[in-house]
Amino acid sequence: MSNYYYIISGLPDISFDDSKAALSLDQFRTEVYEALSSADRKVMDLLILENECRNLIGSERIEELIASVKAQEPCPEGVPQFMYQFVQEWVDESWREKAAFAEDRLWSLFYEYAMHSSNEFVRKWYEFNLDINNILSAVMARKYGLDIQKVIVGANDAAHALRTSGARDWGLSQELEYFEDVVRLTDESDLAQRERKADMLRWRWLEENTFFNYFTVEKLFSYMVRLGMVERWTSMDREKGQKLFREMIGTLKDQTEVPAEFR
Repeated sequence: MSNYYYIISGLPDISFDDSKAALSLDQFRTEVYEALSSADRKVMDLLILENECRNLIGSERIEELIASVKAQEPCPEGVPQFMYQFVQEWVDESWREKAAFAEDRLWSLFYEYAMHSSNEFVRKWYEFNLDINNILSAVMARKYGLDIQKVIVGANDAAHALRTSGARDWGLSQELEYFEDVVRLTDESDLAQRERKADMLRWRWLEENTFFNYFTVEKLFSYMVRLGMVERWTSMDREKGQKLFREMIGTLKDQTEVPAEFR
């Protein structure tokens, strides 16, 4: 296990309520990446890959991969197999058999990939995020009479319970210590504030789960995630946040009746 004492001890302190990021994500990558071992760089690269997935649909990247798929070329070097699989499903539209939305299918494949990381902390982090997203989706689907199975992503134990259980808590309140905390997020009617509170929950999880990882890659991973949160929220005011969520929910309008609070 590599020790990054000098790097971590030199990083500026950050808090969730910072009004300005202490340094940018680009600066962080520049200062940190060259010092990482090859194994630890792969761990940190998951965060970059996650961002690529977030921006894949509609990008030049996907157009290049679509061309490769149509030419029946093998997966290009440097492209994760799961991403190429998604583009193949995008081209032949087979993703429709597995998810309500293409984005959901992409995230399902990404989480499966990330949760097979060689790093235990990273596996738990991505499973935690998967659970948060799925619990929120399930609660809102149940509230508005939507098909829960169509909004659940991934294939871990919690996802299976959410798809199949008829219990009030899907049998998860005793299994997941954060279940009730996530459910309480749905009491927040302001969608931007709900997401902000979800990020606060994520922030707390990161701090608690790296408390004893003083100078390791886990601490750097946590710092990079938290720095991204600060950068995100300091660049997004309330109006922009509401606009973002209206756009996200807008993709549902052609397929289901959307409650007034989401319009």
